[in-house]
Amino acid sequence: MRLHSLTLRNFRGVKDRTVRLPALGTTVVVGDNEVGKSSLVEAFALIFDFPDDSKSTRVRDIQPVGQDVGPEVTAELTLGGRELTYTKRWLKNRSTELAVVESDGRRTAWTGREAHNEAERLFHEYVDPVLWQTLMVSQGQSLVLPTPADAEPLITAVTAESGTPVDGASMPLVSAVEHEYLRYWTRGGRATGDYARSEKAVAAAELQAAQALKAMEEVQQDIRRAERLTLDLADVDTRLSEHLSTVEEVRERKQATDEILLRRDSIRSRAETARARLENHTRTRIERERLLEEVERFTKIDAELAERRTDADTVAKAAAETVQAAEAALAEVIELKDVRRTDAQDAERRVSQLMDQAELERLLGQQGELIDVRARIVAAAAILDKIKVDDALVAALEDARSAVVEARAALAAGVPEVLVRRLGAEPVELSGKGVEPGSGRMPKELGFDESTELLVSGELTIGVPGQIEVTVRAGGEAATLRSRVDDAVRREKELLKKAGVKDVAAARDQLRKADTASAELQEARRTEKSLTSAGDPGERIAVLTARLGVDEEDSEQSGGKQAAVEGVPGQMSLFEEFASPLDTLFDDFELPEAPVDDLAAAQRALDEARTELGVVERLLTDAEFAAQQARKAADEDRSDAQQARARSEIAGERLAAAVDALAVARKLLDDEAVTAAETEATAEVEAVLEELTVVQEQADAAGADQVAGELADALSVATRMQGERDTLRDALRTTEGRLEQSGRDGLATRRDVAELELAAVRTEHESLQRRAEAARRVYETLGRHRAEAQTRYSEPLQTRIEALGRSVYGPSFKVWLDDDLAVAEREMDGVRLPIEALSTGAQEQLAIITRLAISHLVSTGDGSVPVIFDDALGWSDKARLRDMGALLGRAGDHGQVIILTCMPDRYEYVPKATFIKLDG
Repeated sequence: MRLHSLTLRNFRGVKDRTVRLPALGTTVVVGDNEVGKSSLVEAFALIFDFPDDSKSTRVRDIQPVGQDVGPEVTAELTLGGRELTYTKRWLKNRSTELAVVESDGRRTAWTGREAHNEAERLFHEYVDPVLWQTLMVSQGQSLVLPTPADAEPLITAVTAESGTPVDGASMPLVSAVEHEYLRYWTRGGRATGDYARSEKAVAAAELQAAQALKAMEEVQQDIRRAERLTLDLADVDTRLSEHLSTVEEVRERKQATDEILLRRDSIRSRAETARARLENHTRTRIERERLLEEVERFTKIDAELAERRTDADTVAKAAAETVQAAEAALAEVIELKDVRRTDAQDAERRVSQLMDQAELERLLGQQGELIDVRARIVAAAAILDKIKVDDALVAALEDARSAVVEARAALAAGVPEVLVRRLGAEPVELSGKGVEPGSGRMPKELGFDESTELLVSGELTIGVPGQIEVTVRAGGEAATLRSRVDDAVRREKELLKKAGVKDVAAARDQLRKADTASAELQEARRTEKSLTSAGDPGERIAVLTARLGVDEEDSEQSGGKQAAVEGVPGQMSLFEEFASPLDTLFDDFELPEAPVDDLAAAQRALDEARTELGVVERLLTDAEFAAQQARKAADEDRSDAQQARARSEIAGERLAAAVDALAVARKLLDDEAVTAAETEATAEVEAVLEELTVVQEQADAAGADQVAGELADALSVATRMQGERDTLRDALRTTEGRLEQSGRDGLATRRDVAELELAAVRTEHESLQRRAEAARRVYETLGRHRAEAQTRYSEPLQTRIEALGRSVYGPSFKVWLDDDLAVAEREMDGVRLPIEALSTGAQEQLAIITRLAISHLVSTGDGSVPVIFDDALGWSDKARLRDMGALLGRAGDHGQVIILTCMPDRYEYVPKATFIKLDG
């Protein structure tokens, strides 16, 4: 086969292209990637493999995407000495055309499926499929070494060249044996042709004979079935006649009892009516009772909610007044804070002025300071002797105070809290026991617009003489809580008495005073030591007086004016620190009052101003908290009042609705009439039930209720027996019809004919089977001997491969072939390696050399085909490319070599090559 030209239209990305190829020589088709080089090989394969009406995926894939066109391929080639022009279009406007020009010039044309069949026949007649697949190397398969042992043209060529016949069997004999084998068997060993049809004919004859025999057996069964059905039908007729007489007797009994049942049904209807009337009257009575109960219940609820509403409004009003009072107190505290802040600022300015003056006079008061320090030592020692408080006693007092607070908190949470305010002119008197006032003592009587808060753990009596007296009593747990409070208070008083103070704060103050006095004593002693360490200050004063010319008397007078040296910065005013209007511990001491311009007095004034400012700030915080709590309580009380008002209004609406519903019901029927109607309906129901009882006894005596069931059962049995009789009649008719038809069909004759046909088919099949087995034995024997002979005639292919390979690798190149005529090992320079151990480039080069050797061997016969390489020599270095190029050029002298590539530089060393450039 020689390929002369290929034309592609609308084939994948190719719009219209024609490539003409020389019949002899090496042709290099060059083109960029995706220009359609591989499509040439694919198109040549598709044109012989698929008819124009094929729906194969391979055919659909070659249609350009998004274009409604039909892919078309035209091939011009020489095949078996004939020149073929073969055109085929798929999918759109399908067509197939084949024109054949014989060697003598005769021209024949075919179209459609006939053209496809003729082209397929010629291709398979002159092109060996194994050889074609061996010499056509697709893209990416250049490394695969061929195994051409099954290529018939190659076997013929090597046999002819070696001169070694296959055990005296010529190729025509081999073809004849294979042809005879394929008459009976497929290549896979399954039966085919006349032999397979004979097997099917035997199976069909066996089936037909079995069916005829089965039909005769069914006739015998039908005869026995007809006899049995006749007897069963006679028996059913007899039983049906007897049962129909029984049905008539039951029907007469039913007619006699129908009158009683009609009268009973009438009375039952009256009873149902009376019962329904009684149920209506009963529902009316129950509904009337419900309305009366709702009116009573809603009246009570309305009264309770009205009372709650009044109480809630009162509480909300009182809460609003509390908020106003708290906000007024808050405003007063804010104003007082501004005043105290101004006083503190004035005192700070005064202290600053006096400290500056004391610094100027400090040297003049040095001698008086020593006298004052010694006095302070005496005073501090006296104070420490008077104080009885220590750290342990203060800790015990704090624990006792915490116990009192916890007990009173528990008492406040567990007993009622009563707020009493006098609003009118009448006096309000308070008395009782177990009453804990919120602050101060419980007054006996409240003045106008005066109020008090009380925790009642026992009993409290609030009275307005001549008008009202209210007694509040606590629960049983209050006594226990009260006892805990009393014990805690008693313990606290004992500790306070032991410490000689009035409260915990005073004890802490005493402890602080003791610490201060101790520190003052130590500081005074250190000061005394410091003042006398350099000698008596008097001597220094005398020296200074003499030097300055100041009279000693004036100096003494100036020194005598420094009586309040304890106010100097860095020292503490011990006596002013301990001065307190609430503490009488130091009444035995007479402390001099500082003059107005004294620094200590100014410092005390500043401390007092800051203390008062801190008190006012705490009062402000308390006032803000009290106002916030008052607002929160007022909001809650206002919300409670609104909810109480809403509930009261809803209760009033429900009460009005209930009263209206009761009035409407009474207009229709009063309460006495409802009871009377129910009594009358009850009597009517009882009378109807007595009459129904009498009629039911009559029906029971006559068995009226059972007669209808007995008649229904009897009719059901009769219907079933009639159906059984009809079924038996139909079955008997069907069976008799089959017997009559069997007599007309001649089943016995059919059975005899089927048995004779089966014997004849079996005889013919056994003859074919003997011939088929003989053909298979001859074919297998010949194939075995041919395989053995292949080892003897592989020498021509091996010699041709080595001859081509030495032009590339040198004179030491040798190869060894396996049983499939594939290259198994290669030797160079005395080194013998299996093919798998060679480099990728060496494997690819050896695969190309092998295919060229095969092509050279078969190039002179009609079975030759072109050698096609798609993108080969991609693994070779430049030296090997030069040698392989020369080899490819020489290969073109004996046949047609077609190379497809996107890298033309690889084939620049191919001599006499024809280059064809494909544009995109």
